[in-house]
Amino acid sequence: MKHNYLIYLLLFLAIIFRNNILNIVNNFNQMLFIRNNSLEMEMLKSEKLSLLKEYEELLDFKNNIKINTQYTVTNVIKNSYGFNNLIINGSNYKIGDEVVSIEGLVGVISKLNHNTSEIKYIYNTNLVVKINDVTGKISGYDEENNIIIKEISNYNNIKINDFVYSLYGTYIGKVIIIKYDILDSYLTIKPVNLHNLNYVAVLSRQI
Repeated sequence: MKHNYLIYLLLFLAIIFRNNILNIVNNFNQMLFIRNNSLEMEMLKSEKLSLLKEYEELLDFKNNIKINTQYTVTNVIKNSYGFNNLIINGSNYKIGDEVVSIEGLVGVISKLNHNTSEIKYIYNTNLVVKINDVTGKISGYDEENNIIIKEISNYNNIKINDFVYSLYGTYIGKVIIIKYDILDSYLTIKPVNLHNLNYVAVLSRQI
């Protein structure tokens, strides 16, 4: 019986103070709406800033890249896998196409997928390169990812800081170590930056 009285009392109070209760509920709903709306606005603002940053990076890349042949600019997919490969958007390329950053040669197209392509880093290729009027061949890299070039003649005029190019004339890096030995002669090359790449250009040449 006492329980019933408590229910009647609560109903009576609810009827008397129904306007106050409705105001509290309305205010609570408005607070939730404003909070959700504010959160949505912040998310849209963050997305806008992210898109603007990507656009500015792409514009900066296009304005600063210096290439005299036909090329296609594409973005590097962030979830690339493996230490020795990058994944880029697009597959309308050819195996062996050079891939460059603003600084120079990054690698070559090694595999074409349905909508993406794989890039083999320059230090994992066996490309023939030029230093002045001498040629050599990329044979690997050291612990700092500097490029090792072998199969070079001991009779040459190569010096420290000489530039290294691909056979197409694409800049690769500069000489930082020269070692001439009867058993093992090689050059160590400091390559262009290969890290944190957002955009690259794929060079297309008619062979």
